[in-house]
Amino acid sequence: MKGDEKKKLYCPNCEDDRNVHPVTRDETYTVRGEEIIVSVETMVCSMCGESIGNDEQDQKILDAVHEEYRRRVDLLTPDRIREIRNHYHLSQKSFAMLLGMSEATMNRYEQGGLQDQTHDTVIRACEKPEVIRDLLSRRGHLISDWQRKRVEQALAGQEEPANQLLDHLGEVDWVCMPKEVSEKTGYRIFDYKRFAGVVLSFCDLLGEISRTTINKLLFYADFLNYKISTVSLTGTTYRKLDYGPVPADYGGLLSRMESEGLLFCEERPYPNGKTGFYYSKGSNADSMRFDFDEIENRVLNVVARDLGSLKATEISEKSHQETAWKDTEEKQLISYIHAMDLSLSLS
Repeated sequence: MKGDEKKKLYCPNCEDDRNVHPVTRDETYTVRGEEIIVSVETMVCSMCGESIGNDEQDQKILDAVHEEYRRRVDLLTPDRIREIRNHYHLSQKSFAMLLGMSEATMNRYEQGGLQDQTHDTVIRACEKPEVIRDLLSRRGHLISDWQRKRVEQALAGQEEPANQLLDHLGEVDWVCMPKEVSEKTGYRIFDYKRFAGVVLSFCDLLGEISRTTINKLLFYADFLNYKISTVSLTGTTYRKLDYGPVPADYGGLLSRMESEGLLFCEERPYPNGKTGFYYSKGSNADSMRFDFDEIENRVLNVVARDLGSLKATEISEKSHQETAWKDTEEKQLISYIHAMDLSLSLS
């Protein structure tokens, strides 16, 4: 691009490509009665003045706001909550059960969601081993035998076994996805192992992938599989956001894969000067493989072949042309019925 050429991006408000320019400004957010001011850099449409954001930017702003709020009111950080849990070799599910919380709640806190003061106090108390011993004596019957044994080993000062990944995955039932078989799930109950298998397959086929791109590749793979076989590939639900369809809990899912060593995530600059997250296979990727059938493998290969070389903005713009995105209300779950109009075909 020549130095005097103006940058263009798709403006959802104008519904067209527009010249844009960067703007840095302070924005005020209210969190539980506290006003939080953060500096935000965004691209602004030169025609209508609308900010043009993306998934990564929205998440970074939210993280910054939550970080400042935690600092002000002295709440545990997500990393500290995770450290407390890991210190006792506990999975999210087992830790939540011992504390009388839901696993979805624990996952949300570890992925950046704000805990309430009561939950923060309860989790903070678990820094003391005697609190965990008491919980284990009163509520230990609620967790699996192998998980209880690991906690007892931790309390005795023993190291965690070298590889508990497969056992850990076998216990997983935590993700914030509808537990149903319906048009919102592509008539398949959400399957985390399938989801992880699809992500790792795309990493095999394409190498490094940006977060925006992987979210769109997942959408096309699930909806193309439904178009061909009348069942989705993973059972994932997708939500309509500004930059296209995304898995309803994409942040938690990808972060989970990262924490398990299935994915490696690196924050790097995009060609437009902004920064974003790029994913590649993690150190434990080979321990998590899924055997897809012939049709499913063809779906994955076609999606990678036809869409894998597109830039993040290009694949987002393409997803905006799909009936699935256009005919769904903002922030609502997308019905797989729209898969029949998907622009991609198995050819």
